[in-house]
Amino acid sequence: MAATDASLTDRTMEHPAWVRRVFESDSAEPDLDHVRRIGARFLGLGFIGYPIVSFAAIASAATVTASWWVPLSVILSVGPGILLIISSFRRGVSWLAPLALATWGGYLLGIALWFPAWTGAAIADTEGVAQWMIAFCGMPSMVLMLVNARLGAISLVVSSVASHVSQQLGRFGEVTTDLVFEIVWSVVFTAVFLAVVLVATRTGRRLDETREETYRNAAKVAAEAAREVEKARFDAIVHDRVIASLLAVGPGTPDHRLAAQARSALEELVRVPVAGDAEAVSRAETLRRIRSAAADVSERFEVQILGAATDSDGTRVARWDHVDYPVEAVQAVVEAMSEALRNVVRHAGPDAECAVIVQLAPEVLSMAVVDNGTGFDPDSVGPGRVGIAVSIRGRMSRLPGGHAQVNSRPRRGTTVQIGWERP
Repeated sequence: MAATDASLTDRTMEHPAWVRRVFESDSAEPDLDHVRRIGARFLGLGFIGYPIVSFAAIASAATVTASWWVPLSVILSVGPGILLIISSFRRGVSWLAPLALATWGGYLLGIALWFPAWTGAAIADTEGVAQWMIAFCGMPSMVLMLVNARLGAISLVVSSVASHVSQQLGRFGEVTTDLVFEIVWSVVFTAVFLAVVLVATRTGRRLDETREETYRNAAKVAAEAAREVEKARFDAIVHDRVIASLLAVGPGTPDHRLAAQARSALEELVRVPVAGDAEAVSRAETLRRIRSAAADVSERFEVQILGAATDSDGTRVARWDHVDYPVEAVQAVVEAMSEALRNVVRHAGPDAECAVIVQLAPEVLSMAVVDNGTGFDPDSVGPGRVGIAVSIRGRMSRLPGGHAQVNSRPRRGTTVQIGWERP
């Protein structure tokens, strides 16, 4: 019963797919970009929502303006909002700065056109609204704040002054002494919301900087570890080969065997380790390691083997009995596969299916990790993303004869091809 309750709780806590698409970020997207996209999306909804909830104010403003101004002002509000929402579902934020400027420009244009549209009369109720766009004079500034804080602050002051001047003319037929107070109150009140946007963007930027710093530190530690490994190899050679050769030198006729030993020690010092130096791994052991590594990540992953050890008539092919691969090649392929499978678990989605298709041949060891999950845009993956750049592509590129390729599209799944060919 406890297990059943736990499973029900997990399903209850899991967000619907449409909620994840609206709120959650792709793993490859910087946090700052995510904050900007989601902020633009909700501000776009605000531009669309204000005309809907301001019907009475729009009707009041229509009594002191020409008939063409009200529909045009609504279009100048709703249009940028729709563009913001649509663009927010695109990857990246290169579209945000032009749209933010267009949003502010559209708002100022709506205010500016109010003056030639004004009939010169004042509304009957001086407590009413003569300029309905005054209700969201801070919205364009909030969009600009996502891009540039200084420009957002400037736009707030300019929009507040323009909207309140037109509001007073429409209410009283003239500008009153309350204008300065109304402008200051509007700026101070809206500045609170601009501060929230500023804090959110700075937090996203700080998270990105922290993550990049972590990646740089990790790369530095990895480089130091690699140097330590190489230093240990040199220390062993110097101790076991060089010093031993020097200690064996004595007076008299040189021993040719000692010369050969010294020459071998020098060659070992300048040698770069390659995969062929390691012991070989049999085909059966290679398959066992692949299946074991896949099972360690998740039992639900299916491993399919191509290139069976039998002929088409079922007769065993003897040449397969003696096929083996360098241990470094097997380790690199298996570790890259494990990283690809871990990425499936982390990023493909809870309902994603995944299969590992392995092909073995005397001169080739290759596989494909295929899933039907959420996918992503490989071009948007930042250089600091260790999983793909280092653990998959980097690992295979350092292996002689190794290669890796990642193919993916948003909502179309991902295929990671990993291979090694005998040099």
